[in-house]
Formats: sequence, structure tokens, C-alpha cells
Amino acid sequence: MEFLGEEDYRAAMDGPCRTWREQCVKQDSFTSFDGTKINYYYAIPENASAVIVLFHGFCEFYGKYHEMTWYFYQHGFGFFFPEMRGHGLSEGKLKEKDLVHIDDYQTYVSDMKSFYDQVVAKVPLPKLLFAHSMGGAIATLYLESYTGDYQGAALSSPMLKLRTNGYSPRKIKMLAFFATLFHMKKKLSAGQSRFDGVNIFEQSSCQSRARYDYMFEMRCADENYQTYGATYGWSIASLKATEKLITDASKIRTPLAVFMAGEDHLVNPAGYTELFKALPNTHRYEYPTSRHEIFNSTTEVRQDYYQKLFHELDEMAKGVQ
Repeated sequence: MEFLGEEDYRAAMDGPCRTWREQCVKQDSFTSFDGTKINYYYAIPENASAVIVLFHGFCEFYGKYHEMTWYFYQHGFGFFFPEMRGHGLSEGKLKEKDLVHIDDYQTYVSDMKSFYDQVVAKVPLPKLLFAHSMGGAIATLYLESYTGDYQGAALSSPMLKLRTNGYSPRKIKMLAFFATLFHMKKKLSAGQSRFDGVNIFEQSSCQSRARYDYMFEMRCADENYQTYGATYGWSIASLKATEKLITDASKIRTPLAVFMAGEDHLVNPAGYTELFKALPNTHRYEYPTSRHEIFNSTTEVRQDYYQKLFHELDEMAKGVQ
């Protein structure tokens, strides 16, 4: 399978990939454990070898993964793409739709368990996970609790430990205390910003201008895709989640492959060291020149990344057939 470069990307997204989405990709929703409606997309080719469930990152939505899910389908994988609570077309947003809030990451995990039980478990194929960034934290917590649901997982720049941008542990604890005391958990967190429609490709986690612009146009056109800033509640929950997932990492029984970006300004690489200490058999791939979104890196990096990703997923699927 040939992977898109920079010059041919947009024509493919607006041409054959769009046609594929219109003809093959379906949209649906499920009701989670507390009544929240969660939106998802899916497509399963004939004679699929496995299905892959994607857990996306902070402020993301399905449009950002059109290219990746198209590749999955062409390769013979089915996919499910749930938009996390408070993201995309799923319920759970605040009145300010550009803010992302969560009470506890267990809520995300419970959503994804409801999704697995109601939808994914009914598919008689090997079941694999692909998770990016925040989705990597959710996936790690999930695999620690539900060890038998997925037969393999690929984690791309997983948020195992956050960079705190110079905030000391003491200052973080003080901010968390005051946010709770003064009922500010649903307010914009320190260091975060609101969506203003300004293109910031140069400061983004992406190294492909064509891919950034494609996503950004969708974001500007629909307020449901304008999630942008974290609340104090999300920040506090994220810090608690990353502490827990490292503490309980040894509970994971699922084969893992971890893809790491060397120029990642969001994820602290110390989290990888701690995960590998708990799970020494984890397969590891590092891209020293890539920013956070390896699948949106330079053409050379992307091609190597996808080749290794598909190799890992193929091996995971074969292991349960």
C-alpha cells in the first residue's frame, strides 16, 4: 500500500478518500453508562483480518483521522472511531464548547467499556487498539482494568506523563486546591487558551502543512470541532490519571507497541521509562525529529511509522487467529 505524501494529500482527501467515506463509513451513537450519547464512526471491509478501535487525543475528532482509517480499511482492517465524551459530536460538552472538561478519567474508561460491551464485542474478529496522546492514557487505564478485551494495542505518543511547563508539583497542588475550593473546575485552566480561529501551524504538534490545514478548516467550519482549552477539572483529572496508570501498569497483559516522538512538547518522556520498567517486553519505536503527532510528521517519518505500525498490528492480529 502506498502512503500519501505532502503534495498529493489534499487531492486524495477531497477525492477518493471522500468517496470511500461516503460509500463505506457509517455513523452511529451509543448510550453510555450514565445516559450520555457518544458518537462513533465505523467501517468493516469484507474478509477483514481484525477490527481496530481508535482512542483519539485531547481536542480531536474523526476528521483528523480520515487518512489513517482509510489506510486501515485498505489494509483489510475494520475500524471503530468513538469521539470521546465532550469531543466532536458526542455529548458531554460545557456551554463553552471550546473547553474540555472531565471529572475523572474513569469516566472515559467507563464510556469505552460501555462501547466495547455494546458494539465492539459483537464483532467476531480479533480486536486491537490504536490510541494517541490522551487516548493513550485512557487506553492504558482501560487495559489495566479489562485485561481480556483487546488482543493488542499500539500507543502513539501516549500521555503517560504530562509536561507541566515549569509548574512545580507544589504549585500544581496549590492550583488544584484553589480550583476546587472556589468551584473553578469548569473554568479555563492556567496556561490554556480559547479557540480564536487563528492558524498556528508553526507552533502545532504537526509537521505536515497540508494535514494541519485540512483539520483546521473542519475545526473552523463547525463549533463542535472547536474544542481547544482544558478546564482545571480536566487538568487535575489528567494528573491523577497519569499517576495511577504508571502505578498499575504491571497489571497489563495485552501486547503493546509504543511509538515515541523526540520533539514532543506535550508528553514527558519520563513516563515511557516508567512504563517500560513495568512492562519490559513492550515493543518500542522512537522518532527523534517528530513532533507529538507522528502520523502528521514529515513524509519520511510518516512512511516509516505506518510501515512499523501495520507490521505490529498484523502480528497482533495473527497472534489470536
